[in-house]
This record gives sequence, C-alpha cells and structure tokens, in this order.
Amino acid sequence: MNYHPLVSVITPTYNHEKFIAQCIESVLAQTYPNWEQIIIDDGSTDRTGEIATQYKDERIKYIRQDNVGIWNLSKTYNRALDMAKGELIAVLEGDDFWPPYKLDREVPPFERPDTVLAWGKVAFANVEGKVISVFPRKLKGPKKDQRGQILKRLLFGNFIWPCTAMCRKSALLSIGGFKQAEYTPLVDYPTWLELSLIGNFSAVDEMLGYWRFHEGQVTSTMLTRMAEAEKYSLDFFERIPKELVDSLGVSIDQVRRNQQIRMASVDFSLGRMALIKGKWNDAKNDFKKVLVKGNVRLKIRVGSMIGLACSYLRVDLEWIVGLTGNPRFR
Repeated sequence: MNYHPLVSVITPTYNHEKFIAQCIESVLAQTYPNWEQIIIDDGSTDRTGEIATQYKDERIKYIRQDNVGIWNLSKTYNRALDMAKGELIAVLEGDDFWPPYKLDREVPPFERPDTVLAWGKVAFANVEGKVISVFPRKLKGPKKDQRGQILKRLLFGNFIWPCTAMCRKSALLSIGGFKQAEYTPLVDYPTWLELSLIGNFSAVDEMLGYWRFHEGQVTSTMLTRMAEAEKYSLDFFERIPKELVDSLGVSIDQVRRNQQIRMASVDFSLGRMALIKGKWNDAKNDFKKVLVKGNVRLKIRVGSMIGLACSYLRVDLEWIVGLTGNPRFR
C-alpha cells in the first residue's frame, strides 16, 4: 500500500484505570505505524491519568480536563478533533481495544476520495477482555448508491460500533464535528447520519474492534438513554430534502414505528441483563413490558417469552442467544 496517511486516534476516557493500559497497548501494537493517539481524560478520579502518562511514546498525547460528563461528550470529542493532525480519525474509547491489524485493514478504503467512513465487525468482550461473541457474522456493505443505501439503513438503527469506525477528518469538519443531541449521551449515531449525506461508507468484513461489556458502562439507565438516541433519526429525517426522502422510499411513520420497536428491544436487553445479575423480579417486569407492547418483532416477542420462563427458573438467557448468532452479554 502506497497510501500512508496519519491516523489520529481519539480516546475519551473517564475512570478507566482497569482498562486504559490495554487500550493504549492495543494502539502501540498496531502494524500500521503512522498514527497519533489523543487521550482526553474527562477528570478521572481514579488512576487512569497515572497509568496513561506512564507511556512515553511521543505519538501519545494525554490531556486532562475538568469533568464535563457524557451529556457534553461532543465537546470532549471535538476538543480532540481540533488537536488532531491526521487526515483520518479513528475512535477508541478508554475501555475498548483493537486487534493489531485494525489500522492496516481500515486505511485502504480511504484511497477513494469519496469515502468518508469505514467500519467493520465488532467483538464483544467481558471485563477481563475475553471475547464473548463477534457481530455480525458476515458484514456486507451496499453495492451501489452507497449514500442512499447507508442512509436508509441508518434511519432504522445504528449498526456501526464506534470502536470499529474510521472517518475522514475533512468530512467531520464539514458537518461541524461530532454531533450530539441534548437528549442522548452518544455522539456516534448522530454523526454517522450526518456523514451519510456527504459521502460513501466502506464495509470491511473483518473484526476491527473490541467493545468491552462492564457494569460501569452498561447500566439500565444508560441502555434506555442509548435507545432514545434513535429519536435523532426522526429529527434528522424531517430535515433532509424532500427529493432525497422520495428517493429512499421511507416514510416518517415507518421511522417512528421502528423507534417503538427499538424501545421494545431495549426492554428485552434490560431483562437479559437482569437475569445475568440474578435480579429475577426485575427481569420478569422487563420481559412483561415487551409482551404487552403491540409493535414488536417476532423474535423479540419469542425471546421475551423464553426470558420470562428463565426468570422463574432463575437461569440466564445468554446460552440461547448465542445459538441464534446474536451477540451475547456473557
């Protein structure tokens, strides 16, 4: 490959003392050498900063700021973006990590000047970093009319995990940087939607990032808030040009119904988490919420029926989820 642009790795972190070393070391282990890592510590109160500053590689920059929290996450991301010198931007939060070939596999699609984002499969890992599952089994990108195809898919949910994504910096700057709505603690989904209007996305059918499942990250409240990020698709849909809407063949009612389906999926996930934690009554309540809703996918309804039975039997649902090919929580 003759194309070797600088890649700026944006790493927001907060109280990740258990994970930040593996995060940094996974960047140091990259077979693609032309990178810089910008670590923005959002006022950690643990040893995150102490551990991060032990790494003396000149490509690693550590910046500590007063805590602004997840509701101002875009400020943290965009501070790092302003500092970034690279042509390409990769995202790696402080509790996640990468395989050593990540950058090598993901840089080539950007040789095409119309590529604004590339992404790959994600591996779900536990607290110790052990892989639980990889999702999806096969990653396929659109074969034609990429912008319209990607936008249509994104309107019905976020399928791009941040730790697998890489963006062109000029494209991010053209939309005003990373986006965040006031009602969501996330920047990825709003940003992907905005980028889908200006360029093509490239799917890399390899596992490109490890997303770590741990208690400090995935809470009941947070999971609900993450689902509410899907509301951004409604706001976004109403802003895009009518001729684009007509070309997509999607109605606002379809997007709205999908939002209801997504919320049912969240209740199902909350029930699964409750089973793992042995909170049997909470699990029953979560699965019952799904079953009383009308607009629910069949597999979620069936899964909730099985989950309800598991809550009485006091066993978790993850072994069954694994058989379906869907990502497991454990």
